[in-house]
Amino acid sequence: MKAKQREEAAKADLEHQPKLKISEAISRVAFIYEKVRNALDYKEEHLLIKAAIQRILKRKFVPGVDPASIARPLVVELIRGGYIRNNTLPESTVDDAAKTLVKYARFLSKAIPPLEGRQREETFDWAITMLSCELEEVLSPSPLKAGMVEFVYMTMLERIDILSKRITEDERKVQIYTAVLKAYSQYDLDLISYNLLKYFYPEWQDGKEEALNRVARNVVNVRTTIQKQMKHPLQEKLVRQMKKINILFTVLNDWLKKADDPMATLQSPNQLIETIEETTNQRYKQVKVKLRRTSLRSIIYLFITKMLLAIILEFPYDYFILGHLNYVPLAINVVFHPLLLFVIALAVHVPAKENTQKIIEGIKDLVYGYEGKDVIYRIRPNIARGWFLNFVFRLLYLVAFLVTFGGLIIVLTAFGFNWLGVLLFTVFLTLVSFFGLRVRQLAKDLVVLDRRDNLLSVTIDFFAIPIVRAGRWLSVNFSKINVFVFVLDVIIEAPFKLIIDVFEDWFAYMREKREEIYD
Repeated sequence: MKAKQREEAAKADLEHQPKLKISEAISRVAFIYEKVRNALDYKEEHLLIKAAIQRILKRKFVPGVDPASIARPLVVELIRGGYIRNNTLPESTVDDAAKTLVKYARFLSKAIPPLEGRQREETFDWAITMLSCELEEVLSPSPLKAGMVEFVYMTMLERIDILSKRITEDERKVQIYTAVLKAYSQYDLDLISYNLLKYFYPEWQDGKEEALNRVARNVVNVRTTIQKQMKHPLQEKLVRQMKKINILFTVLNDWLKKADDPMATLQSPNQLIETIEETTNQRYKQVKVKLRRTSLRSIIYLFITKMLLAIILEFPYDYFILGHLNYVPLAINVVFHPLLLFVIALAVHVPAKENTQKIIEGIKDLVYGYEGKDVIYRIRPNIARGWFLNFVFRLLYLVAFLVTFGGLIIVLTAFGFNWLGVLLFTVFLTLVSFFGLRVRQLAKDLVVLDRRDNLLSVTIDFFAIPIVRAGRWLSVNFSKINVFVFVLDVIIEAPFKLIIDVFEDWFAYMREKREEIYD
């Protein structure tokens, strides 16, 4: 409740401050560029602004440049790209961003000199990543979101019991907090790292010399500790448990955003049930819209990538090396995967009314307690399997992998695919399977009902998991070697943004001259 009050007070204060405004004509061109770039580099929507800040910093935050001078161009570029709405950001925010940039420059001046070789490069990259996360927090603050994360963390801290004497209380707290960031906030590793940095060093944000010195002196150990916590064996089980009840906190957050008097509603359980049901149905509608938008972005990403690969690789290979064009495999390779993802998206549905009742019961438990007793979630660490069981399971997985991909290769060869066509079809099938899983996850995140497995679903999973896991691996690694994005970022983006800046200055100059005429 206090978080909402702080957010409303902050908004009221911002309304009377002068706002940063830029040319709409120039912004349109930059906005289109960002849309095209983001279509080629698939990322979750809530991670786009952080990724954009990171790209800008890699171009501008270089040795010898005054860090404070980067703040305004960075903010202007974000507004042009549509990451921040024009004429809404107070001018004072630029000063806050400048202070943050100076803080990280001071930190690097302390942390980098004692390091050598690879550690220097890794520490600089890590600092840029942390700076990107902190700048997003500065430019797009959300006290309500931060308050909800704290509420979820404190709630789960009381309700999660880890059945292991080897896990210390401090370790349990860190692991639950990390799981909340990953499952509830849906943060990527960069944002989790940044929040763990603040968790271990609460004074970091103040930017005082003592805090910067502490982290700078131990920067390698700090990074290692954070990585160790994110890769902890408990994380997988904690995140799975969190995802089962995520929707309860999400709906509660939605309700708090729009509630005029939350405390009055909480006094009346019947009124709360009514408003929660309405909020849940609205969340279903929002997810439907997000499903369409996410599916469309994925389909565009696949179609553009497939077309480019067909032009660059498949067409030249067929025409110049094989001496003829095989139109059927070419057409299938271009059209099949976007069409498959479209069908998967159509098959995804939001939950039924029974699920809504479960959500209402779960929120009543969070708010009032359930029959006077809190629900406890017991987490047991994985028990180490013997070498024989590990061998058997890995052998079964290998069989599933060989049968799935072997059968696919045989079918494609029968349709006249050459080795390059088979490779591209298989790679994109795994990617589509993984993207499809992510699209389905949007609807699954709404569900609190337990999934009921049967023989058919287990059999499908047995053969589908190798494809999905391969798609996940390719998705993670392809983003690191995405040639099209590399060309945009390294070759096109810098000169393009420079041209935009020149036109922006020219338009400003012309406005001045026009105003002089009327003076």
